[in-house]
Amino acid sequence: MQAHKMLLDDVEEDDFKLIGIYANLEPYKMAFLLNRFLSLKLMRSRFDVDFNHKDAQAMYALFTYKDLANYRDYCLVSNKFKGKSRKILNAGTLFLEEEVRPLEVNLIPQYKKVDFFLKIEENIEDQQVHQLVNLIGRIPQVQAAYKIHVDQLKSKQNLIFE
Repeated sequence: MQAHKMLLDDVEEDDFKLIGIYANLEPYKMAFLLNRFLSLKLMRSRFDVDFNHKDAQAMYALFTYKDLANYRDYCLVSNKFKGKSRKILNAGTLFLEEEVRPLEVNLIPQYKKVDFFLKIEENIEDQQVHQLVNLIGRIPQVQAAYKIHVDQLKSKQNLIFE
C-alpha cells in the first residue's frame, strides 16, 4: 500500500476572523463574560485543544457556540498553558533523575501576551468584528481587545481545530 501525503497548502483554508483578548481571568470566567456582554452561548467543549510542545503536552481550554440564526461559529480558546516541564537529567543510574520546572507555553507564540482568542468562523463582516471588539473592550475585566489579521499569522494552523 502506498502512503498518501497531503500538504497543508492543499487543504482549503478556513475562513475566519480573530480577536485577541487581554484579560487575566480563568477561561470559564472569560466565557461567562462574553456570553453576558455579547449575548453568546459559549459552552465548554468536550475536548480541549491539546498541543505537543517540545517540553510539554499543553491543553488549552476551548469554548464553542454555533449561532444557527447567523450561520456562524464562535470559538474561545485560551492562548496560555501553565504547567510543569519534565526534563530527564540522568537515566543511566538505578534512580531516574529529572528536573521539574514551571513552564508557560502559548498556542500562538507570535502573540505571547494575548490571553484568549475569539475565533469567528464563516459569515461576518469587518464592521461586525469591529463592533465585537468594541463590546469586548467595554467589559470591565478586559484590559484590551483587538482584531488580529489572520493572513499575517505565522502559526495559523494551531487555530484549526474541531
